[in-house]
This record gives sequence, C-alpha cells and structure tokens, in this order.
Amino acid sequence: MQPNRLERVWKFVKPEILNRWDKLTEDDLKICDYQYDLIVETIRKAYYPGRSHLSLEADIRDWLNGRVAFHEKNF
Repeated sequence: MQPNRLERVWKFVKPEILNRWDKLTEDDLKICDYQYDLIVETIRKAYYPGRSHLSLEADIRDWLNGRVAFHEKNF
C-alpha cells in the first residue's frame, strides 16, 4: 500500500483500527501514525505475539486496503 493513500484517510481509518483491535490504544497508533509496517507490527505484538510479521501482513493489508478504498471513494 502506498503510504500517502493511508495518510490521506488516516483520520477515518484510525478509529476503525481501534475498534477492530480494541487492545490497541490511541498512544499505540500515535507512535505508528500511518506507517503501514508499524501498524502491522503493533497489531502482531498485541494479538499474535507468536506469529511472524509476514504471516499476518496479508490479512491486515487486505483489511486496510478495503478501508482505505472505501474512504477514498467517499473522501
């Protein structure tokens, strides 16, 4: 995913991330901001500490791409 795509709709996607992965905090995402790799790693540490970054990346990427596309269409 191109970082600027996520950056453009970050204010819409961020609350959805917090809703979907409710162990995450505002502070967690403030550190990540809209950096895709940091988001994946933060979710992995909170929810799937035994899994590799690569094993989760596709699932999280697909979800994020769907949310970004939705918000770009309505932006």
